[in-house]
Amino acid sequence: MEFLILSPTLMHRRGREKIIIQAVIEAAEDMGVTRIIRRRCNVLSAGVYLVSNGHKRLLYNDWGKNWDAERIYEHIISSLNGAGDIRKSDDLILTIS
Repeated sequence: MEFLILSPTLMHRRGREKIIIQAVIEAAEDMGVTRIIRRRCNVLSAGVYLVSNGHKRLLYNDWGKNWDAERIYEHIISSLNGAGDIRKSDDLILTIS
């Protein structure tokens, strides 16, 4: 199980990306998600997905939002509460590509 962050390639969005990554790291630590992958690609806004058993589920999309890290974290956690199969783990891996 892992978080996947798809980020736009545009340079002016790097500040938002840092805020989103901060929220995702905190959520991963609290929920026991052991891997975070960030990919830059041709998207208009950042999105955070939960990838589990070959399925990808959107947890957060930053389009039109200017939320702080705490609000993004709370949204991710509330989206995960219905996931049910999240297991706690001690190791967190962040992969940036």
